[in-house]
Amino acid sequence: MNQTDMKKYPLALCAVVASTLLLNPMARAADTPAQKCTYVEVADMPLKYAGPSLVPAVDGMIDGAPAVMLVDTGAFDTSLTMNAVLKRDLVMHMTGRYVDGIGGSSRLYAARIGDFAIGPVKSQRKRIDLYVIGETSFTPAYDAIVGAPFLLQADLEFDLRAKRMKFFRPQNCDRDTPLNYWKEDAVSVPFEFTRSTSPNPHFTVLVNGKELDAFIDTGASSSFLTLRGAKRLGIDVKSTDVTRLADSGGIGSDRAANWSAPVQSVQIGGELIKDVRLGVVDAQSEVQGELLLGQDFLRTHRVLFAMSQRKVYLAYLGGEIFKRGAGLEPWIVQEADGGNADAQYALATMLNTGRGTPRDPKQAQSWLEKAAAAGQPNANLVLGRQQMQAGKLDEAIPKLRAALDQLPAEHFGTLWLYNARVRKGDAALAKTELEASIKRQRNDNWPEPITEFYLGKLDASGLLKSAADDKQAARARTCMANAYMREWHAARDEKAQADALLATLRAECGPARPAAAPAAPAPAPAAAP
Repeated sequence: MNQTDMKKYPLALCAVVASTLLLNPMARAADTPAQKCTYVEVADMPLKYAGPSLVPAVDGMIDGAPAVMLVDTGAFDTSLTMNAVLKRDLVMHMTGRYVDGIGGSSRLYAARIGDFAIGPVKSQRKRIDLYVIGETSFTPAYDAIVGAPFLLQADLEFDLRAKRMKFFRPQNCDRDTPLNYWKEDAVSVPFEFTRSTSPNPHFTVLVNGKELDAFIDTGASSSFLTLRGAKRLGIDVKSTDVTRLADSGGIGSDRAANWSAPVQSVQIGGELIKDVRLGVVDAQSEVQGELLLGQDFLRTHRVLFAMSQRKVYLAYLGGEIFKRGAGLEPWIVQEADGGNADAQYALATMLNTGRGTPRDPKQAQSWLEKAAAAGQPNANLVLGRQQMQAGKLDEAIPKLRAALDQLPAEHFGTLWLYNARVRKGDAALAKTELEASIKRQRNDNWPEPITEFYLGKLDASGLLKSAADDKQAARARTCMANAYMREWHAARDEKAQADALLATLRAECGPARPAAAPAAPAPAPAAAP
């Protein structure tokens, strides 16, 4: 990274006090004083699993308030989420730019903040302008995304299993000096910088014997092939050995079709991985690369992005590579047992749905209540909703309100709180809160039409027309619209209208279920704007 680049980004690792690691000395002429290749440790940051998807994150600060930040080498830059902006009442302005992600395109706003820190690294400037990502297909549980330009301004060791990342700068090391100091054997893969504005290195891998363009994306929960890459391999997603999975999402308001396909071999440098299944994702915008190596891969490998040498070092640590939710993984239970409220909520969700483990509603409820008691906002949303449905409004409303204070960009939870207020007899307060919420969120995508129906700005036929306008998601949105209209009538004790909508739901949408927000998919990469 040149000096111009270093000035562009608000946080430079060189501001951190360095410690030193010595590697093997470089060979020198006999009459030249020997100089050792020295790997200078610039920073050491602990990682944690955060949010419903248990993404790797670091603690930071935004305007003097604690902030959780996703560590994402797949992101084009460091940016804020709408949650961060709304919690801090930051002023945003349009940039006229867009960013592409797996869920399509998102508008990019900008906001000015006073102070900003990523782990121990603090900005040396007091007024910083950062991008704000406007649209995502789920409500992020984090306040910021730490992108590739910050993460890869030095050599980066990323060890998800140990929950640490370290930054290094080499001194007196040439490109042939091995920089990995691990006890495990490592393979190295050369890379070249691309024309992208992101410094995240791309390298060539062999999948089923064919060359594909790959990169490591710490923000993606699972490794996957883009649909373009899958087609190059001759994979037909309509084949009987390909399994349709739940849609993926991330930046952009749409969702991307997702499959699991068998792959005979993946070769990364000298490492050969045989007989695995990889995801295949039909991204709704252009995503660079054909194979993205995500957190499932990173939990079985230690990685060193040796930017100074244009190499990526990989050391296999053991375990099943490319595991995609085939079972409840021990690390999730360990995190939950250790008091991680986000892991407790994730475990409750898995036990309730039977995803990766046999269903156990009783245990699921126990973990949900533990997570809610610890202040996990998604758990409080779900538990508050349960209590509302059971008529326990005095317990439900505080939980929903507390959750939305932590997740102010959450659209569906605002509707749940509205109905709880109406059931309680506080229709005026319900309307005031919902109007304030929609004004602050500045969202003109789904589910805003449901909000407009709740506020009397759109009638039932207009809401159903809006749901049907998106041909790809028309059925799901129509079912959701009917479910939320049913709840709206039920909150007003309008039994006839609620019963009629219940009959419609049963006839057109299968077994009736309470209206709910879509499950939060794991984040996927963002391309350059």
